[in-house]
Amino acid sequence: MEYVLAGRYRLAERLGEGGAGTVWRARDERLGRDVAVKQVRIPQQLDAAGRAAFVEQAIHEARSAGRLRDPSIVMVHDVVLDQGLPWIIMDLATGRSLDKIIKESGPLPPHIVARIGLQVLSALEVAHAHGILHQDVKPANILLDADGSAMLTDFGVAAPVGGVGGGGSPGYMPPERLNGLPAGPASDLFSLGASLYTAVEGRAPFHREMQAAVAAAVLLHDPPPPERAGRELGRLILDLLAKQPERRPHPREARQRLTGSTNTTPVAFRPRRRWKLPAALAVAAVAVVGGVTYAFAVPGEGDQGRFADLPDACTLLTDAQAGALLGGGDVRRDKPMPGRCAWQVWKGSRADRSISLRLAVHRPQGGHDGPQVAKLVFDNDRSAAASSDGSIFRKSTYKIRDVQSVGEAAFAQDSYEIYQIGTGDTGQARYRVALRDSNLTAEVVYHTLEVKGVDAAGQRVAVEAARQVTSSLRG
Repeated sequence: MEYVLAGRYRLAERLGEGGAGTVWRARDERLGRDVAVKQVRIPQQLDAAGRAAFVEQAIHEARSAGRLRDPSIVMVHDVVLDQGLPWIIMDLATGRSLDKIIKESGPLPPHIVARIGLQVLSALEVAHAHGILHQDVKPANILLDADGSAMLTDFGVAAPVGGVGGGGSPGYMPPERLNGLPAGPASDLFSLGASLYTAVEGRAPFHREMQAAVAAAVLLHDPPPPERAGRELGRLILDLLAKQPERRPHPREARQRLTGSTNTTPVAFRPRRRWKLPAALAVAAVAVVGGVTYAFAVPGEGDQGRFADLPDACTLLTDAQAGALLGGGDVRRDKPMPGRCAWQVWKGSRADRSISLRLAVHRPQGGHDGPQVAKLVFDNDRSAAASSDGSIFRKSTYKIRDVQSVGEAAFAQDSYEIYQIGTGDTGQARYRVALRDSNLTAEVVYHTLEVKGVDAAGQRVAVEAARQVTSSLRG
């Protein structure tokens, strides 16, 4: 029996599935037309309050995406709740996805790829002007009509500029997002560059057999120079794939160079001398992809630093210490993972307060010893945090503060997100302390629900937890 969503949209067939959800072809029985319906996947690890916040955020972002108007954007028409789950209603595009075309027909000519790039870039510029990032630009989300026109789909799971986390596909996700840093318009341009590389070469720029290896390749390696792209398009693609966001071309420059590539005869590509990959991005020991943490041991030369191996995070705070910091109650420790541990206070059926700890050990790389690499990673994190303060939709992020007597260096940053605009000011607060010590970097996060803002007491809990971690590391 067919399922009728929200009493209106009759699901007909599954069109595709990815990490963010499942897309169906459906019949809008009220208007008598076919539409695409995306069933948004809610992370399984969320408790009831987390699920409610996730659903509200998905609805808000889908409605924001519905305001986008451009010939190269597959329009979002509606978002509905059905059995507590968000479903996004979009145009049913008639084109075929770029990844299927490449799989069936092989690489595309450079001038065709440049034309596709111009149209996708137009869609991204409109989104960025509205403060929205796509965050999952990839060949599977680029549709081509019979006349060759391209459209960018899946804007229903877009995110605000400056956000951390969100969806994304390994191999097309930029280094800053793999490192857990805030994303910006340049992050979408990296994904565009990776998509154009795949279209013109017939293979992804960071292709590896295992997902962890793909993430490592994005962080550590430049892709092979494109062989089919021609000189101008090949250079633009590599520039878009720069590890550092500020070194990627601005959209205006990318548009000019793509326009030139649509009208030129391909010339053999010779890569220019590339910037040396900064250790701050090259040697992050931990990357998070789809909620999974991957640890990389990167070979190098020089002083290893004090930490030869990744410490057991769950031994750096005892359960009693964590309980005291959390104010007592039903304190439970999560199942440990390499480099991670968390303690939660449960109130009824959900976690009300929590402290989490994440560690990374850094190896010598690029002429830097282990401690120098850790400093570069820490400084990069601090710079990104310093540029992320401000308010976006329901979330406010505050200025960073230097913290004394924690590791060799540390800073703190707080954020607060209200649950629902217009219904009061209750929300959740997050207090983060980042630190470095020798060749190790770490972050401590104190998270509270059902509060009315950040306060000095929450700041003290996070800082004291970081001090106790430092003491254990040096004990």
